[in-house]
Amino acid sequence: MNPHFDIHILFFFFIAYSFLGWCLEVLFHIYTQKKFINRGFLHGPVCPIYGSGAVLMILFLTPLQGNLLYLFVGGVVVATLLEYVTGYVLELAFDTKWWDYSKEPLNIKGYICLRFSLAWGIAGVFLMKILHPTIEKIILAIPEVVEGHLYTLLLIVFVVDVTLTINSLIEFRKILKELVAIKAELNKKIKDKDLLLARRKERAYLRLRKRHIRFLRIYPSLTKGKFSDLIHDMKNRMEKEIKKVSK
Repeated sequence: MNPHFDIHILFFFFIAYSFLGWCLEVLFHIYTQKKFINRGFLHGPVCPIYGSGAVLMILFLTPLQGNLLYLFVGGVVVATLLEYVTGYVLELAFDTKWWDYSKEPLNIKGYICLRFSLAWGIAGVFLMKILHPTIEKIILAIPEVVEGHLYTLLLIVFVVDVTLTINSLIEFRKILKELVAIKAELNKKIKDKDLLLARRKERAYLRLRKRHIRFLRIYPSLTKGKFSDLIHDMKNRMEKEIKKVSK
C-alpha cells in the first residue's frame, strides 16, 4: 500500500505538521511581538489547520511532484480552499472572524487574499520538494511494534484536546452572548435592574477572563462579527489591567 494513503501514516503526518505549524507561529510572534504566545487553536502544541493543509497537499500534490508549476498552483488551490472553508465555518459557528485579511488587496470576505494564497503556493513547493521527504523518512522509520501504540496514544490525546477545546469554545460563545444581552439591557437604563445587571456583567467577564481569555490572545483579529464591539471593549479592559499591574 502507498504509505501516503495509510490512515496511520496520514495521522502521523497530520500531527507532525500541526506541531511544526505551531512552532512556526510561536517563533513568528516571538520575533514580531518579543513574547511567547501559545498560538495553538487547541490546548496542546498543535495548529490543526497546518496539519490538515499539509495532509491535503500530500494527497493531492504527490502525483505532481515532477512539475514545479503544477506544484505551486496546486498548493495555492488546496491551501486557499482550506483557509476559506475553515474561516467561513468558524464564523458561521461562533459569529466571529478568527483571522481577517480585509485590509489586504484582492481579498475575499477577509478569509483569503492573494498575497497569502501565493505564499501557500510557495509553501506547497517547499513542503513537497524539501520538507516532506525528510519527515516521511522519519515517520516510516518508526518500528511496527511501536507504531500501533504510538498511534493510539496520540489519537486519544488529540481527541481529548479537541473535545476540551470545543467545550471551551461553546462556553466562550455562550458567555459572549450573555454579555451582549446584559449590555443591551443596561443600555435601556432600567433603574431597578441596573445594579443587578452590572454585577452579572462583572461575573460573566470574570468567567471569560479566567477560562477563555487565551482565544483573545492567540487571535488578535477576533474583532469582527456579532460580538465585535464587546470583544473590543474586553481587549481595552485587559490592556488597562495589564498597565495597572505593571506600574
